[in-house]
Amino acid sequence: MSKKFKFKSEKPKEKWRIFSCSDIGEEARRVGGAHIELFGNREITVEGCMGVFEYSDTYLKLKLPKGALILCGNSFDIAAFEGTTITVKGNMSSLEFCV
Repeated sequence: MSKKFKFKSEKPKEKWRIFSCSDIGEEARRVGGAHIELFGNREITVEGCMGVFEYSDTYLKLKLPKGALILCGNSFDIAAFEGTTITVKGNMSSLEFCV
């Protein structure tokens, strides 16, 4: 007969903090961050965009208050850029934050 093996993790359990949508937007405004909304992998809206570093059909680098957001994919089109809100349409394959 085999003995039962019990493994005890040494890591403390993580505590998760749950936010409502309004809390996240308020938190982002308080720390000067950006508010990002994804609509599938076809459209993204970023509030708090300070400008565009690089732009091509397959690559887009946006300047945020604290870092940058890089979008990779294809068929990118800047649908709107009003004030600090930008809307980009296209087929996104990845998002990357650079701080």
